[in-house]
Amino acid sequence: MDCEGDTMNIDEMSPQLLTWLDVERKFKRATSNYTKFPDFITNISCYADSADIEYTGEKKSAIDWLRGVFDRHLRNNGEGVALQIADSTYEFTYLAGEKSDISSASYPLWRDQVYAENHKQKLPEPWASGPEMVAFHSFKGGVGRTTSLMTYAAGYLNRENQEATRILLIDADLEAPGISFWLANENKPTVSFLHLLEALHYSPTGVSQTLDYFAAELRKTSINVDGANREIFILPAALNITQIMDMQVQPEHLAKNPSNPWNLTDSINYLGKKLDADIVFIDLRAGLSELASPVLFDPRIEHFFVTTVAPQSVAGMAEILKRFHSFQSSLPEPEVRLAKPSVIISLLTAQLKQIDAYTEAVQKLNESHPAPDDDAVTPGIEWLEVEFQESLMSISSVRQALTLLSASSLYKSALRWANAKSAQIDICESSEKPTEVPVGAEAARLAETCERFQFAERAATDDMLVTDPIRNLAKHFATELPNVVSVGAKGAGKTFTYLQICRTQTWRNFLLKLDQKHATVRSGLIYPLLVSTNVEHESLNVVKAARKFCESNLDFTPPSGSEAINTRITAALRTTDTDWEIFWIQLIISEFSKDFKTLYELNTWLQLKDESIVLVIDGIEDLFDSPEENEEQRNAIKALLQLPNHLNQIDDRRIGLVCFARADYVQAVIRQNLAQYLSRFQPFRLEWTPESFLRLAYWVCGKAEIIGADPDAAERQSTEQLIISLEHLWGKKMGGDGSKEANTARWVFAALCDLNGRLQARDLVRFLKISAKLTVRDRNVFWGDRVLAPEAIRKSLPECSSEKVKEAASEIKVLQQWQDSLEEISAEFKKVPFSATAVGLNNERLNILRELGIVYEDVDQLDESNRFYLPEIYRWGLGFQSSAGGRPRVQALLKRNLGRMPF
Repeated sequence: MDCEGDTMNIDEMSPQLLTWLDVERKFKRATSNYTKFPDFITNISCYADSADIEYTGEKKSAIDWLRGVFDRHLRNNGEGVALQIADSTYEFTYLAGEKSDISSASYPLWRDQVYAENHKQKLPEPWASGPEMVAFHSFKGGVGRTTSLMTYAAGYLNRENQEATRILLIDADLEAPGISFWLANENKPTVSFLHLLEALHYSPTGVSQTLDYFAAELRKTSINVDGANREIFILPAALNITQIMDMQVQPEHLAKNPSNPWNLTDSINYLGKKLDADIVFIDLRAGLSELASPVLFDPRIEHFFVTTVAPQSVAGMAEILKRFHSFQSSLPEPEVRLAKPSVIISLLTAQLKQIDAYTEAVQKLNESHPAPDDDAVTPGIEWLEVEFQESLMSISSVRQALTLLSASSLYKSALRWANAKSAQIDICESSEKPTEVPVGAEAARLAETCERFQFAERAATDDMLVTDPIRNLAKHFATELPNVVSVGAKGAGKTFTYLQICRTQTWRNFLLKLDQKHATVRSGLIYPLLVSTNVEHESLNVVKAARKFCESNLDFTPPSGSEAINTRITAALRTTDTDWEIFWIQLIISEFSKDFKTLYELNTWLQLKDESIVLVIDGIEDLFDSPEENEEQRNAIKALLQLPNHLNQIDDRRIGLVCFARADYVQAVIRQNLAQYLSRFQPFRLEWTPESFLRLAYWVCGKAEIIGADPDAAERQSTEQLIISLEHLWGKKMGGDGSKEANTARWVFAALCDLNGRLQARDLVRFLKISAKLTVRDRNVFWGDRVLAPEAIRKSLPECSSEKVKEAASEIKVLQQWQDSLEEISAEFKKVPFSATAVGLNNERLNILRELGIVYEDVDQLDESNRFYLPEIYRWGLGFQSSAGGRPRVQALLKRNLGRMPF
């Protein structure tokens, strides 16, 4: 196998026929390892010199089938197959007979599973009792498999609320033992894993008595950790190297037992039971070895796979996961979901996570073990990561490992896993259960609250969550009037913040609302100059009230209202000779007096009155709907964004400015020194980070009076406290806490953000509303530990996306145009990833949608035409399907681009 390249397909193996073994492989491939014969073939037996073909009916039918298998290699009338060495012939003997019910058994071995895709496997019987069973495997050695296992063992020893813990560690790496060499002399038992294999294969007595003996020997050399209540039993691979050299029995010998191919794992479970062990950890041989396969394919065992991002390690692990997934596919539901494996990417550094190899590794491994659902957010495997730590490379004893590995970056995950093993999750499935009524009532209150807050700019409320950009605005301008442009993506909360400023009517009141008790700034009368057309009647009254308050205190009457201002702007756009810098200045000063000619005169007038004003501006995108197409609009917006420069030139400045602008508009009009411009106002950039996402979710819960949340505490809680509190809203995972489902908070963030990791607050509120409604509607399942059911969370995404696209298209002209054109595009082209030209996106539209985060270009695949993606929050609403190849790439992009999230 060429592990440096792509994962090899079965059909590519052994294209040549060199020996009889290649012929046998052809037969195995054609019959799914002798389990699927044509009706007229009853059996095939291959030997070194010839093969017996047993058939019924006409011999010709058998020969025709063989011709389909071997094509040009079949000789004469099916007398045999041509081998390429010395042009020799491997002969066939035809045996006529009756149809037999005998079929070849499929064993949990690589040599069987490689040909046994998509057919029913012989599954083991569930264990009625006994310890948990966990196995760690890797394709390559030296990738941190043993240290990962010991990290989980340390986490299990330190789990919460356990009076006693017993662990059985088995070193099953029969070629390169690991744990075996960490044993001190006083802890070396007289038995080994090799002894166990031999005793099970050639037991001088019954299996029970054999395992009694092994249990008694292991008790003599157990390791007690910090007292008598925590005990570790260790079964080494071998007692010495020479024992490995003379290995008479291997795991595959036990797995080829036709009556019970699961004899080895049954015996290990029984041994753990004899020791009263709570859990058994098995450290398996690396690679595609039959030394590991009987344990790997046992669905009763929890599996952890360890790899680095090195191409060879990834290619081999992808092949392992592919076979593992194929075997799991024969399991009944819901066992498939419960058998979900964990993949640990080890030896990572910050630099490695930024290179293409990391993203490609995640994608390739996701492709090999895909999720069963059409869900581009949820991977088919649980992802875990370990940072490289040089201090962990020189572990020499079990006790040292348990101490040092508690500092590993993997330890936190291991401890959570261990605690979840101990916890029992109560899922309330009956309407008669006492948890249903309060949980259902909380979900209903959440839905009602989110209905009010979803369009915050329309809500008649002075409630607001203070995020870092808003807090920065208050801190920076507590002693002087603001003079800033606050940039934010669509939906970031610009209009909502604008309205909250207007409600306070003075800048000083706004500072006091944000708890800036030591503010020394002048009153700063709020004067809304421009307002968004999306502001509804009740909120528009807030804007008018702020204007009137300013007019009353300054004793002036403006010549026009906001509608007249819009008319003046529209008229100016019709000409091509407007000096927009002069236009904006004249527009501002004319609001206060027709006699003023300059900003200095307005400022002097305010000085004489010993007053000050703060101009607030919002709704630029409503006045200028297509700056990318209209140069006059670009000039107008650019001049407006340069207003802070003019105000900065005024001494004893009495004029403040807070201008809210959409990020894509700023990028469209400022073509030079954009980064410098944005950095100037970076502290006030409205954006929703993972932390503010948690605060908003908690704040909404507080307003709904659920999960015991206090909305006033949303700003004070630590990130860890927020995560724990929100577990009462949506649980730890998209399933029980002990499951390997995705972390719920991370799943929600990934489902709602664009592929650059940018989130809009409105989408979270909308998601909570729809999830709560679905939870109430589907009353057959409530989860006692959370308000929102995982099923409702998953089902909410398509509806969230549909509402999102409908709303966004009404506000974004280019998106509406594209959505209209998509109706004429064939469904075969509307699959993610897609070609821009195939779905009607010219360069102009594409650039705009890319800036908005609606379309994502995978720049790592510039040689591919199908390199464009849609985030899930847009994909459903735009009617795109997620292709089988697209889902793993989306998961890989999200994993890379979301970076170091706190959840």
